[in-house]
Amino acid sequence: MRTALAALALVVAAGGAQAQQQLPTVSELLTAELKASQACEAAGDPAVTHGQCRLQDRLSGRLAQAGYCYGRTGQTEEKKEWHACQPDSIYEDDIQAVTR
Repeated sequence: MRTALAALALVVAAGGAQAQQQLPTVSELLTAELKASQACEAAGDPAVTHGQCRLQDRLSGRLAQAGYCYGRTGQTEEKKEWHACQPDSIYEDDIQAVTR
């Protein structure tokens, strides 16, 4: 009986481990966001461009959730880049943005 219960617990634990999805690292998110950004800015098929721009928005949101910000106060667009948020970082509050 103990052996059967132990085997069942092992099967349940293994199934739960397989069900958990491995989240991407910040480095992977940064790479994906850069590729989506470049595709979003490229001229071409409007449907593809629109899809890449939407993907870029989602990836930007995930980076913000991970504590990353794009640009610092006073920076020009050319100098802005993703970085771990600091006091001088530009942080877009999504909730505040939709209530404006």
